[in-house]
Parts: sequence; structure tokens; C-alpha cells
Amino acid sequence: MGKRTIFCLLLGIALAACSGEGEFSPTGNLNTPRHGHTATKLDSGEILIAAGLTKTSPLDDFEIFDPGQGIFKPYKIQGLRSRGWHKAILLKGGVLISGGWTSGGKALRDSYLMQSGGGVLVRAMMKYGRYDHTMTKLPTGDVLIAGGNDGKNAIRHLEIYAPDKRRFIPARRPMLMARQQHSATALSGGDVLILGGAEGKGARYAELFQPSRGRTRLVRSLTTQRSRHSATRLKDGRVLIAGGLGKEKTLDSAEIFDPATEKFTPLESKLRVNRQQHTAILLPDGRVVLIGGWGGEGRTLAGAEVYEPEKGCFWQVGVEMKYPRRLHTATSLGGGRVLITGGATDNEVLKSAEILTIKQEGKSGC
Repeated sequence: MGKRTIFCLLLGIALAACSGEGEFSPTGNLNTPRHGHTATKLDSGEILIAAGLTKTSPLDDFEIFDPGQGIFKPYKIQGLRSRGWHKAILLKGGVLISGGWTSGGKALRDSYLMQSGGGVLVRAMMKYGRYDHTMTKLPTGDVLIAGGNDGKNAIRHLEIYAPDKRRFIPARRPMLMARQQHSATALSGGDVLILGGAEGKGARYAELFQPSRGRTRLVRSLTTQRSRHSATRLKDGRVLIAGGLGKEKTLDSAEIFDPATEKFTPLESKLRVNRQQHTAILLPDGRVVLIGGWGGEGRTLAGAEVYEPEKGCFWQVGVEMKYPRRLHTATSLGGGRVLITGGATDNEVLKSAEILTIKQEGKSGC
């Protein structure tokens, strides 16, 4: 047996071992190419895909992904203005879609509650137009809207959507710093951790929004300035902050926020790939999978990696998506399966979708 044959056998065994940790499989295509859209899991288990952007233009159409059939079906709703970089969240009364960017560089104030029963739109106006903001559900069922861009600059404004009144109410005070492309994570105690996306001297400071006080307060600073990162609450209540754009480059660092001590601790383990504009999903077994994004070498990424909380390390999934993608969505389907839709490569906006399956048992890659 020649050296080349032995090398190929060993390579094949290595790749087979890696691919056993997870796999990407194609599913039906979107009806419209889009990035900067939202994907919201409904009570039925279906996924609502809303608006977004083509290469240059905002969209006003919707699609529903049926997991049973693995297909996307057009979902007709009239009256929603075209938009991208908006936010969406599931409430008891339906899906709330807020803000977004539309033609002419305008930041939208108008928001809609899409009722799950019949697709009826209930319109409400935010006090401030915004995109690149965050929406976070509070223990009361209200929704916190934080920061974003008003079409000219990053903003500090906080608003609360009250579903029972179907209107937005300004918080008692704005954030301490203007932020966009930040993160806002609901903590188990009811507070919301807001971090990143700021500039200047305060860029490394985080804030905690306290619903009982209707305002934020400063917490200890992050170890690294970042935006376009991911922030995922782990099963033990801590928060994993991973990757993002630093002061001058795409990051491969991660840190953990502990609500008990209100302290950020850098992880010794680095991400396997520098990444920003990626997605992060908490798996049923407590691990976190990071998917796609923009890499440190100025290219869009096709790979994924998994964070192991018990070991505090990352390992690379041994297979890649069919297309590299950023500004896509990732939605848990349950059982370690994640639906990935749309996004952009270095050259085009995608209409493709894939399902990533991560094995819940087996050898760790760490």
C-alpha cells in the first residue's frame, strides 16, 4: 500500500469522525432571496420568515416554513411597509415586528402585531424610528426595545411595548450609552443584560435594565470591546458572549458573564475561527452552536463550531454549509436541529436554506 493510499485512508477516517459530530442537510428554498430578515418560531412549530433585504432593496413579503414538509410557503399579509434589519418576537397575541430600515435610509417607527389566528395586523408606533436594535421579553410579558440607529446615529432610547395596551411606552430613562448592533439578554432573575455596540470611552461598559426601576445601571466592564457578537444565556444562567467586531478587527475571543457576581471572565479557549455577524443557538443539551458570519480574513464563513460549557472550550463542526452566509437566521427546530435561512455570501443574497443537526451524545471535540 503506497503512502498516498495510506494518507487518503487516514484523511477519510478523520473526516468521517468529524462529520459524525454534526451534519448540514438541504431543505426547500425560500421563495425570495433575503438577508437581514427575521425568523420566528410559532406555537405550531412553523417558522415565520419576515421581510429583509435583497441586495439593495427592502422587502415586504413573508414566508412560512413547514418542518413536516420541509418547504417554504408564501404567507400573504397586506399593509406591512418594506423593511430589513428589523426585529421580531413571539408574544401570546402573535408576532410583534418592530422598526427596521427602509428605502431612503429611513429608520421606521411603525410596528405590527401579527395575530397568529388570521394574520391580522395591529399597528403601533414607537416614539423613535430605529433599526439594528434589540427586543427582549420581560417577565411581565412586556417587551423591552433598546438602542439601534435612527437613520443617522446610534441612539440611547429605551421603550417598552405593553401587549395589553398595544402601545409603546418610553422607559423612565434612556440607556447610559448609545448602542447599535449590540445584544440584550434576558437573565433568569428578570433583568436584561445589554452590552456592546457602543463607541468611545464607554464601549466596554455593560448595562443592566431593571424592569422594576424602568432604567439601566452600569455593571463591570467587558474584557473586550465588541459589536456584531452573539450573547447566549446558558442553562446555568450565565451568559456566553462570543466573537464580534472589536476596535480594529473581527474577534476570536469569548467571555462569560455571571449574574451572581456581575463579573465578566474571559475564556482561555478561543473560537476556532474569528467571526462576527454570526448566529448562536442554545442546544437542548446545553451546548451552544455558532454558525457562519464574517471571518477575520475578510470573507464569509461556511462553517460552524460548538461551545462546551462544562469544558469551557470550542470545537469545529467537521462539515460546512453548502453556501457561506452572514446576516442569515438560525432557528431551533428541537432535538439538536437548527434551521438556517437566507443570508449573504461575498457576492450574492441567498434563497437557500439548510438544517444543521448536532449530535447530542458522543465524543466531545474539545
